[in-house]
Order: sequence, then C-alpha cells, then structure tokens
Amino acid sequence: MPYLLLILLIVCHFVADYCLTTRQMLEAKASGKRVHYIALHAGVHAVLMSGVLLAFRTDLQLVALLFAIELVSHFIIDYAKGLVGRRFPACANVQKKAFWVVYGLDQLLHMLVIVTMVWLATRQG
Repeated sequence: MPYLLLILLIVCHFVADYCLTTRQMLEAKASGKRVHYIALHAGVHAVLMSGVLLAFRTDLQLVALLFAIELVSHFIIDYAKGLVGRRFPACANVQKKAFWVVYGLDQLLHMLVIVTMVWLATRQG
C-alpha cells in the first residue's frame, strides 16, 4: 500500500507540475514574482494530493496537515527556485549546467516532501 500511495502522489506531482500549470504560473515560478500564481500552483498540488490521500482513507486531520505541508513546501521550493534564477542568470538558462542542477534540486526536494507525506500517512500509530 505505501508504494501505491507513493506512485500516485508522484503522478499527482507530474500532472500538477506539467499538465495543469498555466503560462502565468510558469512565468511566476521562473521569476519568483507574482507570487499569487506560485501560490495557486502550490494549491493545485495540495488539492490533487489531498484527493489521493482521502481515497486511501487517510484520517481527515492528517490530510489537512499534509495539505498544509504540501502547499507551504511547494510554494517555498518554487519561489526560491525563481529567486535563484533571477539572482544567477545561468540558473535560468536551459543551455547551462547550472539550470539543470537547480532544476534537479527542485525536483529532489519535491520528492523528499512526497516521501515524507507517505511516511506520515502510513505509519502505524
């Protein structure tokens, strides 16, 4: 069961990050500006993941906590990535290795949050 939850939350991440992201969200994430679009983007993630957690009959209070964790962490990670790209132009240029390092770090941090959410949702207790 934890592996299925992990896989489904990663699918949620993919759908929210690549399928449901609008042009405005992409521009805001790239620049670290217009933070309401970054917040909206983080909210899409939190809503999708909460739906999966509810389907797994996760306790409602825990779903609320995990919603908040996903919302806040996703916002912070994406906002920080935008600020790094503004401060260090090589980190915003897909032609540069620095871009891919920052992009990879961004995705790694998101995956660590998801793994933590699965751990919290499935621990006995």
